[in-house]
Amino acid sequence: MGVELLRVDSITKVFDGGIIANQDISLTILQGEIHGIVGENGAGKSTLMKILYGMENPTSGAIYLENERLELRTSRDAIEKGIGMVHQHFMLIEELSGWENFRLGLEGKPFLIHRQDDLNELREADKKYQLNVDGSLLVRDMSVGMKQKLEILKILHRGVKLLILDEPTAVLTPQETDELFARLSDLKKQGVTIVFISHKLNEIRQICDRITILRDGRNMGTYPVGGLSNEKISELMVGREVSQTIDKPFQEPGDVVIHAENLKQADVHGVEKLVNVDITLRAGEILGIAGVDGNGQNELFNVLTGQAKDYVGQIFFEGDDVHHISINQLNKLGLSKVPADRMKDGVCKELTIWENLFSPRIKNFTSKFGALKQKKIDEEARKLINDFQIKANAPSQRVQTLSGGNIQKVVVAREFSTDVHALILNEPTRGIDVGAISFIHQRILEMREKGSAILLISSDLGELLSLSDRIIVMYKGEVVARFNHQESPVTEQELGLYMLGLKKMESMES
Repeated sequence: MGVELLRVDSITKVFDGGIIANQDISLTILQGEIHGIVGENGAGKSTLMKILYGMENPTSGAIYLENERLELRTSRDAIEKGIGMVHQHFMLIEELSGWENFRLGLEGKPFLIHRQDDLNELREADKKYQLNVDGSLLVRDMSVGMKQKLEILKILHRGVKLLILDEPTAVLTPQETDELFARLSDLKKQGVTIVFISHKLNEIRQICDRITILRDGRNMGTYPVGGLSNEKISELMVGREVSQTIDKPFQEPGDVVIHAENLKQADVHGVEKLVNVDITLRAGEILGIAGVDGNGQNELFNVLTGQAKDYVGQIFFEGDDVHHISINQLNKLGLSKVPADRMKDGVCKELTIWENLFSPRIKNFTSKFGALKQKKIDEEARKLINDFQIKANAPSQRVQTLSGGNIQKVVVAREFSTDVHALILNEPTRGIDVGAISFIHQRILEMREKGSAILLISSDLGELLSLSDRIIVMYKGEVVARFNHQESPVTEQELGLYMLGLKKMESMES
């Protein structure tokens, strides 16, 4: 290590409207290192990586790979030059097999498909990189960890010199993360250089050699990982001190707010997504839901929030069966929700901040003749923008111009600022920076203290363990374990065994 592989020289990217994503960024990636990239949402990480992968063109500046200046117009250009990227959301076709996905995009393949030849080619590549991918499986039947390794194998087989990984552990169990890190260490020994983007600072410190910190589109410096504490990294990322600890005092739960009995749901193919799920959620407690992505958590969220009615079983909200109650009626009863996909389900990005904040209760801001009380709207919106620390110019600013973390704060401000009896959260901090995470965690704990019943679905086990009073684990749509985490703390490793289906509790109470 020590020889320059890739050099970014004064890269600037200005989008339409004068929005500066990257400002005069320079950095060097060394041959055979694992190089961490961290920064807040909106710090410029994604834009810089898209430029390196040919998905965006820089406004100015240059990229050099092994001292050759690159002109990257497409991702194919990047791959041909030796730069590959595995995105956080996998680019696989679920209904095809591993070998079919592996074959897609390979140069020089004959028109006619030869299954055994292609499967053997995958197996030879897998033997070389030791990723343990079963290419005969349909992608939909693979674990999340195997899907990710298939993506990595596809890129490596194309002969890349630089592998970019975007939030590679976001949906992995601790055991899968350990396995991934072992494979990345092997790849490093084979001479593959890796750029590792993550918001999990402990993992950055575990696997990376050096770290580059971005803030507001600028490079705040590149450091040896061992030379910085998590607190110092966070401070460089957000420009202020960020507390790494969560103060969650013991609290006795109150009355039952939500009780679900024997929930069952299947998809259009008849595959069971929820299997005899029982849940009891009490006032003033946080119930965490752990599970590898795709094991019924999203279906549970949709059923509990009234967005899906095609289930068997019963759901009681403060004693009343809510099967035939509309989403609007549930909201009026005091049910709030934060969906996993903020852009698709949480906001209307073309509308303004105030329109997103008040659309569910716009009648509170209209006169008896139907006219909007704009002064009242602006006053209340400015108060929420201030209270929830949303970085915005005005309530009239369109949501699509905000960073991901600030968009998430808009969703949280809307859902937390009403009379909340129950709060259903699905990945409330996924893909946002450490400063916004710390803020949202504190708000969740404030809601707990006020007596709201909170259900927290999260793939971040650190988040679950920090916030939850009780934790249940889901595997293939079934509850396989329950823990009273407030009284007898459980570890990430223990949760991981149940998440992978390696263990199952025989006797459990809801």
